[in-house]
Amino acid sequence: MRYLLLLKRLLKKKSYIAMLLVVPLMVFMLNVMSSADAGLMTIGVYIPGEDQFSQTLREDIESNPGALQFLFYDDKDEAIADVERQQIAEAWIIPEDFEKTVSDMASKGRTKEKVEIVIRESGLTHMLGREVLCSRVYPLVAREIGIKYTAEAVYNNEPTDAELSHIIDTYDTYGINGNLFEMGYVDQPDGDDTEVSYLMMPLRGILALWLLLCGVAASMYYIEDDKNSLFIWWKTKFPLVRDFLYYLVIILIPSIMVLIGLAYGGVFTNPLREILALMVYDFAVICLASVLRLLIRGIKGLGIITPILIMSSAILSPVFIDLKEGRFLQKLFPTFHYLYCIHDEYFVKSLLIYGTILLIIWYVLNTLTRRFK
Repeated sequence: MRYLLLLKRLLKKKSYIAMLLVVPLMVFMLNVMSSADAGLMTIGVYIPGEDQFSQTLREDIESNPGALQFLFYDDKDEAIADVERQQIAEAWIIPEDFEKTVSDMASKGRTKEKVEIVIRESGLTHMLGREVLCSRVYPLVAREIGIKYTAEAVYNNEPTDAELSHIIDTYDTYGINGNLFEMGYVDQPDGDDTEVSYLMMPLRGILALWLLLCGVAASMYYIEDDKNSLFIWWKTKFPLVRDFLYYLVIILIPSIMVLIGLAYGGVFTNPLREILALMVYDFAVICLASVLRLLIRGIKGLGIITPILIMSSAILSPVFIDLKEGRFLQKLFPTFHYLYCIHDEYFVKSLLIYGTILLIIWYVLNTLTRRFK
Protein backbone atom coordinates (compact mmCIF):
# COMPACT_ATOMS: atom_id res chain seq x y z
CA MET A 1 0.00 0.00 0.00
CA ARG A 2 2.84 2.38 0.87
CA TYR A 3 4.49 1.76 -2.47
CA LEU A 4 1.24 2.59 -4.29
CA LEU A 5 1.04 5.83 -2.33
CA LEU A 6 4.67 6.50 -3.29
CA LEU A 7 3.83 5.95 -6.96
CA LYS A 8 0.80 8.24 -6.66
CA ARG A 9 2.97 10.93 -5.08
CA LEU A 10 5.58 10.55 -7.83
CA LEU A 11 2.99 11.10 -10.53
CA LYS A 12 2.28 14.49 -8.97
CA LYS A 13 5.92 15.58 -9.30
CA LYS A 14 6.50 17.79 -12.35
CA SER A 15 10.13 16.68 -12.59
CA TYR A 16 9.11 12.99 -12.74
CA ILE A 17 6.45 13.64 -15.39
CA ALA A 18 8.92 15.68 -17.44
CA MET A 19 11.43 12.84 -17.20
CA LEU A 20 8.81 10.35 -18.42
CA LEU A 21 7.88 12.54 -21.40
CA VAL A 22 11.42 12.37 -22.75
CA VAL A 23 11.04 8.86 -24.19
CA PRO A 24 7.86 9.25 -26.30
CA LEU A 25 9.03 12.60 -27.64
CA MET A 26 12.49 11.28 -28.51
CA VAL A 27 11.24 8.08 -30.16
CA PHE A 28 8.59 10.00 -32.09
CA MET A 29 11.15 12.53 -33.38
CA LEU A 30 13.61 9.80 -34.37
CA ASN A 31 10.84 7.97 -36.24
CA VAL A 32 9.86 11.13 -38.07
CA MET A 33 13.47 11.88 -39.05
CA SER A 34 14.17 8.28 -40.07
CA SER A 35 11.14 8.23 -42.37
CA ALA A 36 12.17 11.47 -44.09
CA ASP A 37 14.14 11.63 -47.33
CA ALA A 38 17.25 13.11 -45.71
CA GLY A 39 20.14 10.69 -45.61
CA LEU A 40 23.07 10.20 -43.29
CA MET A 41 24.88 12.99 -45.12
CA THR A 42 24.33 15.08 -48.26
CA ILE A 43 26.97 14.77 -50.94
CA GLY A 44 27.34 16.99 -53.97
CA VAL A 45 28.39 15.23 -57.18
CA TYR A 46 29.94 16.94 -60.21
CA ILE A 47 30.17 14.72 -63.31
CA PRO A 48 31.10 16.83 -66.35
CA GLY A 49 31.83 14.01 -68.80
CA GLU A 50 29.40 12.40 -71.23
CA ASP A 51 31.36 9.17 -71.70
CA GLN A 52 29.97 5.74 -70.86
CA PHE A 53 31.75 5.49 -67.51
CA SER A 54 30.50 8.91 -66.37
CA GLN A 55 26.95 7.98 -67.30
CA THR A 56 27.24 4.59 -65.59
CA LEU A 57 28.46 6.23 -62.38
CA ARG A 58 25.66 8.81 -62.50
CA GLU A 59 23.00 6.13 -63.03
CA ASP A 60 24.42 4.01 -60.20
CA ILE A 61 24.29 6.94 -57.77
CA GLU A 62 20.78 7.96 -58.83
CA SER A 63 19.32 4.46 -58.69
CA ASN A 64 21.02 3.33 -55.47
CA PRO A 65 21.68 6.25 -53.08
CA GLY A 66 21.55 4.02 -49.98
CA ALA A 67 21.64 5.93 -46.67
CA LEU A 68 23.17 8.98 -48.36
CA GLN A 69 21.55 11.88 -50.16
CA PHE A 70 23.11 13.11 -53.39
CA LEU A 71 22.83 16.43 -55.23
CA PHE A 72 24.15 16.72 -58.77
CA TYR A 73 25.89 19.93 -59.82
CA ASP A 74 26.56 21.40 -63.24
CA ASP A 75 29.29 23.67 -61.89
CA LYS A 76 32.35 22.45 -60.00
CA ASP A 77 32.92 25.77 -58.22
CA GLU A 78 29.31 25.86 -57.02
CA ALA A 79 29.68 22.41 -55.45
CA ILE A 80 32.89 23.46 -53.66
CA ALA A 81 31.24 26.71 -52.51
CA ASP A 82 28.33 24.74 -51.02
CA VAL A 83 30.81 22.63 -49.06
CA GLU A 84 32.37 25.83 -47.69
CA ARG A 85 28.90 27.15 -46.77
CA GLN A 86 28.06 23.78 -45.14
CA GLN A 87 25.11 23.29 -47.48
CA ILE A 88 26.49 19.83 -48.28
CA ALA A 89 28.83 17.59 -46.27
CA GLU A 90 31.29 16.97 -49.12
CA ALA A 91 31.64 17.13 -52.88
CA TRP A 92 32.79 14.47 -55.34
CA ILE A 93 34.53 16.01 -58.36
CA ILE A 94 34.74 13.50 -61.21
CA PRO A 95 37.37 14.08 -63.97
CA GLU A 96 36.01 15.28 -67.30
CA ASP A 97 37.54 12.31 -69.12
CA PHE A 98 36.50 9.72 -66.56
CA GLU A 99 36.81 6.93 -69.13
CA LYS A 100 40.54 7.67 -69.51
CA THR A 101 40.92 7.74 -65.70
CA VAL A 102 39.37 4.29 -65.37
CA SER A 103 41.33 2.95 -68.35
CA ASP A 104 44.66 4.24 -66.98
CA MET A 105 43.97 2.69 -63.58
CA ALA A 106 43.13 -0.64 -65.20
CA SER A 107 46.18 -0.74 -67.50
CA LYS A 108 48.85 1.21 -65.58
CA GLY A 109 47.68 1.08 -61.98
CA ARG A 110 47.88 4.88 -61.74
CA THR A 111 46.33 7.98 -63.28
CA LYS A 112 47.02 11.70 -63.41
CA GLU A 113 43.35 12.70 -63.35
CA LYS A 114 41.95 11.61 -60.01
CA VAL A 115 38.51 11.72 -58.43
CA GLU A 116 38.58 14.61 -55.97
CA ILE A 117 36.77 14.65 -52.62
CA VAL A 118 36.25 18.13 -51.16
CA ILE A 119 35.45 18.35 -47.43
CA ARG A 120 35.59 20.98 -44.68
CA GLU A 121 36.91 18.74 -41.92
CA SER A 122 37.59 15.05 -41.48
CA GLY A 123 35.17 12.83 -39.57
CA LEU A 124 33.54 9.40 -39.41
CA THR A 125 30.85 10.31 -41.94
CA HIS A 126 33.49 11.45 -44.43
CA MET A 127 35.36 8.17 -44.00
CA LEU A 128 32.08 6.43 -44.80
CA GLY A 129 31.58 8.69 -47.82
CA ARG A 130 35.02 7.79 -49.14
CA GLU A 131 34.27 4.09 -48.79
CA VAL A 132 30.97 4.56 -50.63
CA LEU A 133 32.71 6.42 -53.46
CA CYS A 134 35.31 3.65 -53.73
CA SER A 135 32.54 1.06 -53.88
CA ARG A 136 31.02 2.94 -56.85
CA VAL A 137 34.24 3.58 -58.79
CA TYR A 138 36.27 0.39 -58.27
CA PRO A 139 33.70 -1.93 -59.92
CA LEU A 140 34.23 0.10 -63.10
CA VAL A 141 38.00 -0.30 -62.76
CA ALA A 142 37.63 -4.02 -61.98
CA ARG A 143 35.48 -4.44 -65.09
CA GLU A 144 38.15 -2.85 -67.26
CA ILE A 145 40.88 -4.96 -65.67
CA GLY A 146 38.87 -8.13 -66.29
CA ILE A 147 38.20 -7.23 -69.92
CA LYS A 148 41.83 -6.27 -70.63
CA TYR A 149 43.18 -9.40 -68.91
CA THR A 150 40.85 -11.71 -70.83
CA ALA A 151 41.63 -10.00 -74.12
CA GLU A 152 45.35 -10.40 -73.49
CA ALA A 153 45.31 -13.94 -72.07
CA VAL A 154 42.79 -15.48 -74.44
CA TYR A 155 43.03 -13.44 -77.64
CA ASN A 156 46.68 -12.33 -77.41
CA ASN A 157 45.52 -8.74 -76.91
CA GLU A 158 44.04 -8.63 -80.45
CA PRO A 159 40.35 -9.57 -80.07
CA THR A 160 37.92 -8.86 -82.86
CA ASP A 161 34.92 -6.64 -82.22
CA ALA A 162 32.72 -9.73 -81.83
CA GLU A 163 35.14 -11.34 -79.40
CA LEU A 164 35.46 -8.13 -77.36
CA SER A 165 31.69 -7.84 -77.25
CA HIS A 166 31.51 -11.46 -76.05
CA ILE A 167 34.03 -10.72 -73.24
CA ILE A 168 32.03 -7.68 -72.09
CA ASP A 169 28.70 -9.52 -72.21
CA THR A 170 30.15 -12.48 -70.31
CA TYR A 171 31.60 -10.22 -67.61
CA ASP A 172 28.33 -8.30 -67.22
CA THR A 173 26.40 -11.57 -67.03
CA TYR A 174 28.41 -12.60 -63.98
CA GLY A 175 28.10 -9.18 -62.37
CA ILE A 176 27.59 -9.32 -58.60
CA ASN A 177 24.48 -7.63 -57.32
CA GLY A 178 23.38 -6.68 -53.81
CA ASN A 179 21.87 -10.11 -53.17
CA LEU A 180 25.30 -11.54 -52.39
CA PHE A 181 25.36 -9.95 -48.93
CA GLU A 182 22.83 -9.99 -46.13
CA MET A 183 23.26 -8.26 -42.77
CA GLY A 184 21.85 -9.83 -39.64
CA TYR A 185 22.49 -10.77 -36.03
CA VAL A 186 24.00 -14.17 -35.29
CA ASP A 187 20.84 -15.07 -33.36
CA GLN A 188 18.39 -13.54 -35.81
CA PRO A 189 15.56 -15.93 -36.77
CA ASP A 190 15.43 -17.15 -40.37
CA GLY A 191 13.30 -14.98 -42.58
CA ASP A 192 13.52 -11.98 -40.24
CA ASP A 193 15.15 -9.46 -42.56
CA THR A 194 13.51 -6.34 -41.19
CA GLU A 195 15.65 -3.30 -41.92
CA VAL A 196 16.22 -0.72 -39.21
CA SER A 197 16.92 2.91 -40.05
CA TYR A 198 20.43 4.05 -39.18
CA LEU A 199 18.86 6.81 -37.06
CA MET A 200 17.10 4.21 -34.90
CA MET A 201 20.18 2.05 -34.36
CA PRO A 202 21.48 3.93 -31.28
CA LEU A 203 17.95 4.04 -29.77
CA ARG A 204 18.56 1.16 -27.36
CA GLY A 205 21.74 2.75 -26.05
CA ILE A 206 20.07 6.15 -25.65
CA LEU A 207 17.16 4.59 -23.74
CA ALA A 208 19.61 2.67 -21.54
CA LEU A 209 21.39 5.93 -20.69
CA TRP A 210 18.04 7.55 -19.93
CA LEU A 211 17.15 4.68 -17.59
CA LEU A 212 20.50 5.14 -15.85
CA LEU A 213 19.63 8.81 -15.45
CA CYS A 214 16.28 7.78 -13.92
CA GLY A 215 18.18 5.65 -11.40
CA VAL A 216 20.29 8.62 -10.30
CA ALA A 217 17.12 10.74 -10.14
CA ALA A 218 15.62 8.10 -7.83
CA SER A 219 18.59 8.62 -5.50
CA MET A 220 17.87 12.34 -5.47
CA TYR A 221 14.22 11.67 -4.60
CA TYR A 222 15.39 9.33 -1.82
CA ILE A 223 17.68 11.97 -0.31
CA GLU A 224 14.86 14.51 -0.47
CA ASP A 225 12.41 12.13 1.24
CA ASP A 226 15.03 11.23 3.84
CA LYS A 227 15.49 14.91 4.70
CA ASN A 228 11.71 15.26 4.95
CA SER A 229 11.75 12.42 7.53
CA LEU A 230 9.64 10.07 5.38
CA PHE A 231 11.53 6.97 6.53
CA ILE A 232 11.05 7.72 10.25
CA TRP A 233 7.46 6.53 9.79
CA TRP A 234 8.49 3.72 7.46
CA LYS A 235 10.41 1.43 9.77
CA THR A 236 11.27 -2.12 8.74
CA LYS A 237 13.52 -5.00 9.78
CA PHE A 238 14.90 -5.11 6.23
CA PRO A 239 15.81 -1.54 5.22
CA LEU A 240 17.74 -2.71 2.18
CA VAL A 241 14.63 -4.43 0.79
CA ARG A 242 12.54 -1.34 1.50
CA ASP A 243 15.05 0.89 -0.26
CA PHE A 244 15.30 -1.47 -3.22
CA LEU A 245 11.51 -1.49 -3.65
CA TYR A 246 11.50 2.30 -3.29
CA TYR A 247 13.86 2.55 -6.26
CA LEU A 248 11.92 -0.10 -8.17
CA VAL A 249 8.67 1.88 -7.89
CA ILE A 250 10.38 4.93 -9.37
CA ILE A 251 12.07 3.03 -12.18
CA LEU A 252 9.12 0.75 -13.05
CA ILE A 253 7.23 3.11 -15.36
CA PRO A 254 10.42 4.24 -17.16
CA SER A 255 11.30 0.57 -17.76
CA ILE A 256 7.89 -0.10 -19.30
CA MET A 257 8.32 2.97 -21.49
CA VAL A 258 11.72 1.69 -22.61
CA LEU A 259 10.14 -1.57 -23.81
CA ILE A 260 7.41 0.37 -25.64
CA GLY A 261 10.03 2.69 -27.14
CA LEU A 262 12.10 -0.24 -28.40
CA ALA A 263 9.04 -1.81 -29.98
CA TYR A 264 7.87 1.44 -31.58
CA GLY A 265 11.38 2.19 -32.79
CA GLY A 266 11.66 -1.19 -34.53
CA VAL A 267 14.65 -2.49 -32.53
CA PHE A 268 12.70 -4.84 -30.25
CA THR A 269 13.94 -8.45 -30.52
CA ASN A 270 12.38 -11.22 -28.43
CA PRO A 271 9.91 -10.42 -25.57
CA LEU A 272 11.46 -12.87 -23.10
CA ARG A 273 14.99 -11.75 -23.89
CA GLU A 274 14.11 -8.06 -23.73
CA ILE A 275 12.25 -8.32 -20.42
CA LEU A 276 14.93 -10.49 -18.80
CA ALA A 277 17.75 -8.20 -19.93
CA LEU A 278 15.89 -5.10 -18.75
CA MET A 279 15.10 -6.65 -15.35
CA VAL A 280 18.77 -7.44 -14.77
CA TYR A 281 19.73 -3.98 -16.01
CA ASP A 282 17.23 -2.37 -13.63
CA PHE A 283 18.73 -4.40 -10.78
CA ALA A 284 22.24 -3.18 -11.66
CA VAL A 285 21.13 0.44 -12.12
CA ILE A 286 19.31 0.47 -8.75
CA CYS A 287 22.36 -0.94 -6.97
CA LEU A 288 24.71 1.52 -8.69
CA ALA A 289 22.45 4.49 -7.91
CA SER A 290 22.18 3.41 -4.28
CA VAL A 291 25.95 3.05 -3.90
CA LEU A 292 26.44 6.52 -5.42
CA ARG A 293 23.86 7.95 -3.00
CA LEU A 294 25.62 6.48 0.03
CA LEU A 295 29.04 7.63 -1.17
CA ILE A 296 28.09 11.15 -2.25
CA ARG A 297 25.26 11.81 0.24
CA GLY A 298 23.93 14.95 -1.36
CA ILE A 299 21.68 16.07 -4.23
CA LYS A 300 24.24 18.66 -5.33
CA GLY A 301 27.00 16.07 -5.48
CA LEU A 302 24.79 13.68 -7.46
CA GLY A 303 23.99 16.53 -9.84
CA ILE A 304 27.70 17.06 -10.44
CA ILE A 305 28.51 13.37 -10.93
CA THR A 306 25.51 12.62 -13.21
CA PRO A 307 26.84 14.29 -16.42
CA ILE A 308 30.19 12.56 -15.91
CA LEU A 309 28.46 9.20 -15.45
CA ILE A 310 26.21 9.62 -18.51
CA MET A 311 28.98 10.90 -20.78
CA SER A 312 31.39 8.17 -19.69
CA SER A 313 28.71 5.52 -20.27
CA ALA A 314 27.94 6.95 -23.73
CA ILE A 315 31.63 6.89 -24.72
CA LEU A 316 32.68 3.57 -23.20
CA SER A 317 29.46 1.68 -24.03
CA PRO A 318 28.52 0.76 -27.63
CA VAL A 319 25.79 3.41 -27.84
CA PHE A 320 27.11 5.15 -30.97
CA ILE A 321 30.40 3.38 -31.58
CA ASP A 322 31.94 0.19 -30.21
CA LEU A 323 35.45 0.79 -28.86
CA LYS A 324 37.50 -2.40 -28.56
CA GLU A 325 40.15 -0.85 -26.33
CA GLY A 326 39.78 -0.36 -22.58
CA ARG A 327 37.47 -3.30 -21.87
CA PHE A 328 38.26 -3.11 -18.15
CA LEU A 329 36.95 0.47 -17.93
CA GLN A 330 33.93 -0.40 -20.08
CA LYS A 331 32.91 -3.19 -17.71
CA LEU A 332 32.54 -0.64 -14.90
CA PHE A 333 29.36 0.68 -16.54
CA PRO A 334 26.08 -1.29 -16.53
CA THR A 335 25.10 0.11 -19.94
CA PHE A 336 28.02 -1.73 -21.54
CA HIS A 337 26.82 -5.12 -20.24
CA TYR A 338 23.18 -4.41 -21.11
CA LEU A 339 23.80 -3.43 -24.73
CA TYR A 340 25.82 -6.59 -25.30
CA CYS A 341 23.54 -8.97 -23.39
CA ILE A 342 20.71 -8.56 -25.90
CA HIS A 343 22.58 -10.81 -28.33
CA ASP A 344 25.01 -12.58 -26.02
CA GLU A 345 23.94 -14.57 -22.96
CA TYR A 346 27.40 -14.23 -21.44
CA PHE A 347 26.77 -10.56 -20.77
CA VAL A 348 23.47 -11.35 -19.04
CA LYS A 349 25.55 -13.26 -16.50
CA SER A 350 28.21 -10.55 -16.34
CA LEU A 351 25.52 -7.91 -15.76
CA LEU A 352 24.01 -10.03 -12.99
CA ILE A 353 27.43 -10.46 -11.37
CA TYR A 354 28.05 -6.73 -11.75
CA GLY A 355 24.76 -5.96 -9.98
CA THR A 356 25.43 -8.54 -7.26
CA ILE A 357 28.83 -7.00 -6.47
CA LEU A 358 27.20 -3.58 -6.21
CA LEU A 359 24.47 -5.06 -3.99
CA ILE A 360 27.12 -6.36 -1.58
CA ILE A 361 28.83 -2.94 -1.58
CA TRP A 362 25.45 -1.31 -1.03
CA TYR A 363 24.75 -3.61 1.93
CA VAL A 364 28.14 -2.90 3.53
CA LEU A 365 27.85 0.87 3.07
CA ASN A 366 24.26 0.87 4.30
CA THR A 367 25.21 -1.15 7.40
CA LEU A 368 28.15 1.14 8.21
CA THR A 369 26.05 4.24 7.65
CA ARG A 370 23.33 3.08 10.03
CA ARG A 371 25.83 1.93 12.64
CA PHE A 372 27.72 5.20 12.76
CA LYS A 373 24.77 7.49 12.12
